Amino acid sequence: MEKANEMLAEFKRYKGALNAEMPEVMKHLDALFQVSLAGGALSTKEKEFIVLGIALATHCEPCILVHLEKALAAGATKAELLEACGVAIAMGGGPTMAYVPLVLKYLEEQA
Repeated sequence: MEKANEMLAEFKRYKGALNAEMPEVMKHLDALFQVSLAGGALSTKEKEFIVLGIALATHCEPCILVHLEKALAAGATKAELLEACGVAIAMGGGPTMAYVPLVLKYLEEQA
């Protein structure tokens, strides 16, 4: 089984290729994320919890990994991340829970 960090590195490599192949699309997508996740009434960390929950519920492995990385960079703790995972499970049930081990795997690799 591939390591979470390797999966994240591969995603970033291909995102770089997309930036080169579709610069206008990617420029606007990146701008949307920057504006949407900037601190405001909700902090960036809080917004990363929301994005992580959506990523889990939609079963997007690269999204889970990217936003775990960003949430940790914004100061999230393991306890906070797992609580956010619990909320996602409440909304998405078993199929969402099946992706939470990826969160644990990533966190183990960071330790």
